[in-house]
Amino acid sequence: MTKEQFEKWVGSLLEKEQAEAKGFFTVIRRKPGSSDQFIAVPYSQEYKDDLTRAAALLREAAGATGNESLRKFLNTRADAFLSNDYYESDMAWMDLNSPVDLTIGPYETYNDEIFGYKAAFEAYVNLRDEEESNKFAVLARHLQEIEDNLPIDAQYRNPKLGAAAPTVIVDQIFSSGDGAHGIATAAYNLPNDERVVNQKGSKRIMLRNIQEAKFRNVLLPIARRMLTRDAMVDVNFESFFTHIVAHELMHGLGPHQIKVDGRDTTPRQELKELYSAIEEAKADITGLFALQYMMEHAKSLNLTKVLPSDDAAQRQLYTTYLASMFRSLRFGLNDAHGKGMAIQFNFLIDHRAIIQNSDGTYQLDGAKFTQGVRDLDHDLLTIEAQGDYGAAKKLQNELGVIRPSLQKSFDRLKDIPTDIEPVPVTADELAPKH
Repeated sequence: MTKEQFEKWVGSLLEKEQAEAKGFFTVIRRKPGSSDQFIAVPYSQEYKDDLTRAAALLREAAGATGNESLRKFLNTRADAFLSNDYYESDMAWMDLNSPVDLTIGPYETYNDEIFGYKAAFEAYVNLRDEEESNKFAVLARHLQEIEDNLPIDAQYRNPKLGAAAPTVIVDQIFSSGDGAHGIATAAYNLPNDERVVNQKGSKRIMLRNIQEAKFRNVLLPIARRMLTRDAMVDVNFESFFTHIVAHELMHGLGPHQIKVDGRDTTPRQELKELYSAIEEAKADITGLFALQYMMEHAKSLNLTKVLPSDDAAQRQLYTTYLASMFRSLRFGLNDAHGKGMAIQFNFLIDHRAIIQNSDGTYQLDGAKFTQGVRDLDHDLLTIEAQGDYGAAKKLQNELGVIRPSLQKSFDRLKDIPTDIEPVPVTADELAPKH
């Protein structure tokens, strides 16, 4: 099926049918005997046997827990598997408050390379770290102030964000499906249902043990090869971890409900297959902007226990992020995070915020980096606010590439792993033996 065939077919449908065709939870099949007509099959029908078995297991788990919020999520998600209506269980997931933190169901749309509409099934079983979660919850209390100061035309800012949503720090003990292939997920921000986001915000799950493993085994070795000796001193895990927290928080900021030619729509619907890379770049760069803003106002915002406010801290944040850029770029341009990072890297290189030395190492120009962050953030946020597919396409074509000089730098990293592969030892020990 081509994009043009799909769009022509969708254009012939009633509004409700169009929503089903573009929705997260349907499979598109060709009508028997037709070359240009299709049908939208609900996941609950397409995957009925697997989902019926999964629903039974979730209800069995619900009966085994004394935690009311976990029981409610398990039961409502079991219902959703059979009804194809995930709204109530997404709301229950937002209210989940349990030592065992569970995410299961169809969520991310990265694997739909046609439009970015269709969600893939995944599961994570995590253990909460309440002390760390409470520490970073402080950052979430200032999201409205960040929104009010985003480097974008004031008309595009949201004057009233949804209810504050939690940032949960966890250690992962198991993942599967879309959560356990390719690049190991370090954090996720869900749900994607805009109705739930508008009412309850979104929840950020930070997989701290996964992030520590990535930092030690991948990022530090890369930094030693790619940065100058002076810059290398500034690379640290707290800066790496804090920016990932900020990245996830920033998915909830910026344009979500927009108007295009008088239509109520969303950036995801307008930017189609380009959305994921633009949104990942936006979350990255807005995260840097937000942390810079909070560092500058740390005392007035009572954030000194979470964020140091001196010049060295900002330099360490930027330098650690530079090292992390190389890590993400090695994932390749087929990955939304990798393409989004290429946009950022090339933009900052072009603005002399990142400098490549004659020996192949890199360093920052602090003042130009700060301004470059603001300028790129403005461009990305404006593209989303205007639902400008043409501008998104132009940006990705020009900057979402690996240039020869960068590819040459990658040749120095061939013996360093691209990523980690978590092995769920505890989960394997607990799993029933068949």
